[in-house]
Amino acid sequence: MIKIDEAMKIIRDQKIVWPVEKVALIEALGRIMVKGMTSPLDSPPFAKAAMDGFAIDSKDNSSKYKILEIIGAGDTPTKKIKEGTCSKIMTGAMMPAGADKIIRVEFADEQNGFALPHTPEPTGNVIAKAENLKAGDIVLTPCRLEAKEIGIIASLGFPKVEVSKRPVIGVLTTGSELKNPGEKLAPGQIYNSNGLQMSAQIISAGCIPKYYGIIVDDRKSLSDAVAKAFRECDIVLLSGGVSKGDYDYVPEVLEDNGMKTLFHRVAIKPGRPLLFGRKDDIFVFGLPGNPVSTFVTFEVFVKTLIFHMAGMEYKPTLYKGKLSRKVKRRDTERTEFHPVIIRGESVEPIKYLGSSHLNAMAEANGMMTIPNGIAEYKEGETVSVRSI
Repeated sequence: MIKIDEAMKIIRDQKIVWPVEKVALIEALGRIMVKGMTSPLDSPPFAKAAMDGFAIDSKDNSSKYKILEIIGAGDTPTKKIKEGTCSKIMTGAMMPAGADKIIRVEFADEQNGFALPHTPEPTGNVIAKAENLKAGDIVLTPCRLEAKEIGIIASLGFPKVEVSKRPVIGVLTTGSELKNPGEKLAPGQIYNSNGLQMSAQIISAGCIPKYYGIIVDDRKSLSDAVAKAFRECDIVLLSGGVSKGDYDYVPEVLEDNGMKTLFHRVAIKPGRPLLFGRKDDIFVFGLPGNPVSTFVTFEVFVKTLIFHMAGMEYKPTLYKGKLSRKVKRRDTERTEFHPVIIRGESVEPIKYLGSSHLNAMAEANGMMTIPNGIAEYKEGETVSVRSI
């Protein structure tokens, strides 16, 4: 059994040459942008109005200003501002030559073609050229694209963005006791939650799931399914069958199909039986069958590989908070992830009965990390929480 840090290092040490592709921005949500981006232009590219009002020369303290023209957003000004004159201007419009200040519309009356200020204007109300960004400035570093990044890229005039190709991830759930939702359960059977749960996690990670269904506890059935997944996928995930039971065929079958085991058994709770291996450019995870173990090991290890394939380090959202009640445990050999609710600065542990207690995750919005060697956290102590 190896520690989490050792397992992470093995994953991150894998040499991978992964393809990239250009996609339209409308299709880029959730994709991993593999290169940084610099601005090709100044933002804004011209001085523009921050308010509706009257554009004047700030040195001109006239009591009234003749309106030369009306400038709307997208218009090009045609008149130069001189003493005693102004242009009526709309928010976002280009400032006319000779003007460097706007008297907002609420601070002046408009009569017979003149603007008559009635309240002193304390600010300039102008956004200077390149105030937000200069051409050549670094705008974005490699990241997973969310709505805000897509908006930024669009504002720079790029219709497409270069992103990592989405891995196809095969999902195999093993176990003769499993039935698909909607089917009738016989005695001793349970519904297969892992297949759909992992597929959802794959989609949320920006990848493409390929679900192979339930594989019964039979060597040939498992070997045939593994061989097919190896032909069709970039990453293969199997849940169940990785421990030491009489029907836990997964490690042997994977190796029979050409996979080299890189680690098996990690000091993590839940998820100790976790297996990781590689066949050529195909990566394999054997995840434990209990559903919370499957969920946790995907979040911690599989996401690390997905981002590593794109040339990035996966950095989950982490919080610090004060524990609302004492947490005590006997097994300190492994690093534990315990479901919690984050409420402001408070971390509230959820009643959690172990790795099969999937419904405990329904109200959780984080997993508290209890490092190996720690037996107890007292109420009020600061703990680290990983968002889920």
